[in-house]
This record gives sequence, C-alpha cells and structure tokens, in this order.
Amino acid sequence: MQNKNRIKPPFVVRRAFTLIELLVVIAIIAILASILFPVFARARENARRASCLSNLKQIGLGVMMYTQDYDEMYPMTYITTAQTPSPTGDAPWAGGVWFWQEILYPYTKSTQIYFCPSAGVTTTKPYAYNYGANQLVMYPTPISIASVTNAADTYMLMDAGGYDPSPVAGPSGTGKGVLASNGWRYLPGAYKSAGVACLAGQSYTADCQNEGRHFDGLNMAFADGHAKWLKSATVIQEAQKYNSSTHATSAWDPMSK
Repeated sequence: MQNKNRIKPPFVVRRAFTLIELLVVIAIIAILASILFPVFARARENARRASCLSNLKQIGLGVMMYTQDYDEMYPMTYITTAQTPSPTGDAPWAGGVWFWQEILYPYTKSTQIYFCPSAGVTTTKPYAYNYGANQLVMYPTPISIASVTNAADTYMLMDAGGYDPSPVAGPSGTGKGVLASNGWRYLPGAYKSAGVACLAGQSYTADCQNEGRHFDGLNMAFADGHAKWLKSATVIQEAQKYNSSTHATSAWDPMSK
C-alpha cells in the first residue's frame, strides 16, 4: 500500500530562451565577430607582408652576388635567347626570353621567392603580376654599381604587375610606366595615389586599382640589396619627380642628383 503522505519532490520548471534573449546573444556574437575578424585579417596580412619582404630581401642579395660575378654590373631585366631549356627548368617561362628571375636563379635557387603571397592575381608564371625590376637600373643595357649615385636610396625591385616597371613611359617605349594607363605593368596603389587607370575587365584589375598590396603600401628592394616597406603614395610621388633630362632627385633614378 502506497504512502499517500510521502513528500513529493518540488516541481522543476524548465525554461527556454525567449526570442529577445536569443536575439541579444546573436547580436553579441555579431559584434565580437566584427571586432575580431578584421584583427585576424590584419594578422594574416602582416604574415604575408613579412613573407614578401623576405622574398625581396633574398632576391636583393641574389642581385648583389650577381654583381660580384659580373664586374659589378646589375643584371638585365631580360635577355632574348634561343637557348632551351631555361636555366631553372621547373617553371612555365616564356619561350625565347630569359627574365631577370631566371638570370638570378643560380643565386636564389628557388622560384617560389618570386611570388608575392598578397598578389591579387593567381599565376604560375614567376615573371608576371608579382615583382618587377626598375627599368632604369636593370634594363637590357646594364649599368654598374659605381654609376648609381646613391644605391641605398634607389629603387631596384618592388611589388609590381610587370617584370620591368618604370616611372614614366620607360626606355622600352610607351605604355610601360607606372604613371600611364599601362595594362598589366601596374604598380599596386597607383590608381588611388595617382589616378592611373588599368585596363578594365582584366584579371589583374583588382590588384591594380587597390590601395597597395600591404596596408596601403608595397615592399621594395633597393640597389644596395636591402629591403623595406614603403607607402604606395611615396613610390608614386618619386615617379612624379623623375626627370630624365635634369636627373632631379628621385628614388627611381640611379643618376639622381
């Protein structure tokens, strides 16, 4: 016989979230995400910028080693040749031409360092859309270290669309300067800093018209081999100062006064 006077356990009320409480939680998560995601993105870009700077530092050292073997002459931006295969043999190089990346390969021993991790264009070609060499320093007519007035302040290698950018139209003809509507020979950040238009509808347009690959700037290796980050606006301003007749002070000009 059951004891009707047995004490019953207290009634437990199970309460679910109300709609308002659920919306508050979602709002808090959204706010935290909006704060943290940009921090994570900036941290990732910091890592990519450091990797890119390391690439240019290694390439700059490769140039310095090259000059020691070739009477202190800088390498050329490209050499027209019928010799095959290319010196590297492990990259899709263009036929009939050795670019400066190939010329330096015996000193760098890597094709991966010719790819900027922040470049806006996906390519398997080491000579395109990643780094470029200042035409005024490394053009088919090579110059010597002695002819550079101030190597520590002269631009040599940089984040660029083409393998051979120049401050104006360039010694190789029209349409190759960073201050012209130059198609794939662009300088990241030039559109914002100087209003330089790039050809619409091309795969490189976003990288061309952005504010610079690395926090409104780009990485630069100088004619003495050292590398550092610069604002894109600074590089464009130096291009605007360039004058081939007077050799006015400009970091692009190896003969700058």
